[in-house]
Amino acid sequence: MVKNITFSAMLSVITVLLFTSQMFIPVFGILISFFSLIPLILVYKLTDMKYFIISTLTSGFLILILNDLFGLIFFATYLLPPVLSIVYNKKNIIPHIIFFLVPVASSYFMYKSFFNIKIFEYLWPLIGHQHLL
Repeated sequence: MVKNITFSAMLSVITVLLFTSQMFIPVFGILISFFSLIPLILVYKLTDMKYFIISTLTSGFLILILNDLFGLIFFATYLLPPVLSIVYNKKNIIPHIIFFLVPVASSYFMYKSFFNIKIFEYLWPLIGHQHLL
């Protein structure tokens, strides 16, 4: 039991460190963040489903503390559903489809929520078109 807790704790910290690298390394950090969930898959392979769930929740909480809310949204809606699809290896295909559609739906809702805000229409000339002023 202590061995499982140690594995899950160390791999959760590695997950958080890999994901948090997107804030500090400009280009490669985003690429590294896509590999941040490999340690969670290792938690599932080396231990039990209970430790995987605890590691996932702990990693999400630490990402919320160290990053911001958008980092948690990116982690929970874009990166976590494919890993859950890998972990959930039942014969039923409906959860696999749901795990695939969550990133697609969340990207659509993020697009709609951020590009329909009126303040961006007023801020865009100030941010992007300084030479026109």
